[in-house]
Amino acid sequence: MPITAFTPVKQLKLDLSNYRTLEQPDERHAVEAIIATNPDWFWALTQSLLDDGYLPTENILVQKEGSGPRAGLTVKEGNRRISALKLIHGYISTDDLPVPSSILDGIASLPRGWKTANAQVPTTIYGPEESATVNRIRSLTHGKGEKAGRDKWTPVARARHNRAENGKSEPALDLLEKYLKSGKNRTEQQAQRWAGDYPLTVLEEAMKRVAVRLGCANGPDLAKAYPRIKHKPELDDIIKAIGQQELGFDTIRKTDFASTYGIPQLPGQGTSGASSPGASTSGGGGTGSSSTGAGGKGTGTGGGGAGATGSSGPGKGPKAVAMDDPRLVRRILKDFAPRGKNREKVVSLKGELWELKLDKNPIAFCFILRSMFEVSAKAYCIDHKAEGLTAIAKDGRDKTLVDVLRDITKHLTNNKADKEAVKRLHGAMTELGRADGLLSVTSMNQLVHNPKFSLRVGDIVVLFGNIFPLLEAMN
Repeated sequence: MPITAFTPVKQLKLDLSNYRTLEQPDERHAVEAIIATNPDWFWALTQSLLDDGYLPTENILVQKEGSGPRAGLTVKEGNRRISALKLIHGYISTDDLPVPSSILDGIASLPRGWKTANAQVPTTIYGPEESATVNRIRSLTHGKGEKAGRDKWTPVARARHNRAENGKSEPALDLLEKYLKSGKNRTEQQAQRWAGDYPLTVLEEAMKRVAVRLGCANGPDLAKAYPRIKHKPELDDIIKAIGQQELGFDTIRKTDFASTYGIPQLPGQGTSGASSPGASTSGGGGTGSSSTGAGGKGTGTGGGGAGATGSSGPGKGPKAVAMDDPRLVRRILKDFAPRGKNREKVVSLKGELWELKLDKNPIAFCFILRSMFEVSAKAYCIDHKAEGLTAIAKDGRDKTLVDVLRDITKHLTNNKADKEAVKRLHGAMTELGRADGLLSVTSMNQLVHNPKFSLRVGDIVVLFGNIFPLLEAMN
């Protein structure tokens, strides 16, 4: 039988196998992964706790692990709330986390008595032998969707739960997790985000249609064989494009998308994506179960690149926008979550950039963007000071920003030995380093000092997409 009690936050352990994320080695990494999955929701929750304290409307679901004095209390429902409380209390340091300045200010200015009043939370504690009951409660809670301010499980979390607790096959999730470990074409930020939220049903559809071309019988066989498959880099590009919402159901079902990404057709194969070998394969093993079938974000984006125009497919993803549409900038910024020491100002600048309407404030946008590059470059150099990176010249003066960015790019690409990184950052350094580039360091300086120099909104959007990968890589 469960026990109801007020339990000190300090005694509660975060679930390192939380279905929202990949399994984590410790609580610090668990918090980072939780934040990366949905930072806006997490910081809104934290702000609510700072403003109102913990409102005991619902107990935290806890399971006792082990016995005797060494028994641990693991949070099974309420990991986000306990994570936020541990940050506020200082049980987990905010250093190196992308904490908004408003949250840091709120923690620093907590009223007297807040920490004492919120040192304990109401919990319902189940014994080690009651795992089935705990799992059933969680399943019912998240199966109903939003409840009491909770954030719904994503398709990834539901698939992870379905695989672990129900013993069901989830090949799309298996493939995604393998890609997140071995893929070379994604950033760490993307890996953190996609580990918690990714359009699995779109990936499942793509797997069925490319499996035979890659030497596999079907989607589940492809997941088992990966990464030892033909055309792995090309498949990795497809997985990345799905995660970035550049490739959706419409394109996968109606075009030969695999050829577009460099996977050749089999002899005698037609050009229609819908008639590709393997397209009619069911995928087997339960990949179409409800655990992944509830519409995740981006599952229905129209095909083509990030700048293509077109309507969305049958899912709930946003319509694609043109490469010079200001909405593209907001989509890119939405998922940008700076991490590491000395990034507090980068987080604040991102917030200001988000508030600006690019079509009405193009010059202010560029001012803030320039500041973000400057602050990020200095923070990155501090991170890697031991490896020889510095923003200070030998004469003691600050290096020019373009020289610092060149040094950082050389470091990020391992002096051009990392070909994937070179490809990813090529557009950024090409644009930033050109003396006459519209969003080059020179041009951003001209915006400040030249009374007649200005930029068109459409140009800013296109070039922002080129230089953003370097800003993301520095943070």
